[in-house]
Order: sequence, then structure tokens, then C-alpha cells
Amino acid sequence: MKNNKRLKAKLEEINEYKVLMEDVIEVLGYTKLRYSLFAGRENNRDEFQVRIEYLDDHFEVYMTGERASVSGSKKYDEFFKAYKDFMYRIQSRVITNRKSVRNNEPPEYPCHLWDKKI
Repeated sequence: MKNNKRLKAKLEEINEYKVLMEDVIEVLGYTKLRYSLFAGRENNRDEFQVRIEYLDDHFEVYMTGERASVSGSKKYDEFFKAYKDFMYRIQSRVITNRKSVRNNEPPEYPCHLWDKKI
């Protein structure tokens, strides 16, 4: 019974984090980027996608590469450290792909955010 209450409280906490992150992503205009918030490691995977998960009592932030392989996974005990890493990675994708477009190189995937001037 105690474990069920603890699990329910943790799921509610994760949902609050997800809502917070969705709001920030919307404010930044990043909703068209490839990202995943607490969907589970094997769910909704895309190539070149920034992901945050809660697994085994820690937060994990990583990016998928070609064929959705995992790249550069980092684990955090605290949400806000994971959040900072996630936001850094998502913003770096915008900058990297804008530079690629500016230099007449192909971006990771099509997105209207790449077309904005640096």
C-alpha cells in the first residue's frame, strides 16, 4: 500500500515536470522539434530526438542518432539538473541545424526553425 502511494506521488511529480517542460518548449517556439518527455525508453522514438526519461529512480537525458540509436546518455538524481541538460541539448540542435542551413549543408531533419537567421 505504501509503495503504491509513493509510486502515485512520483507519477504526479513527473507529470508536473512534463507540464513545466511543455510550457517552456511552447514559449520558445520549439514544439516542432523532435523531443520526447517521459514517454519510456522504447516509445515514440525518432532519429535525432532529444529525450528525457525517469528510469530506476533517476532522470536520464540523451539524444537519439541515426536509426534512433542512443547517444551520450547522462543520468541525474535531481530533475532540474536533467532539465538544464535537456534544454541545452534541444537549443544546441537549433543552433547546429541553423548553421548547417546557413553553410548550405543538410540539416538533421526538416524544420521551419532552421530557416531563421542566426
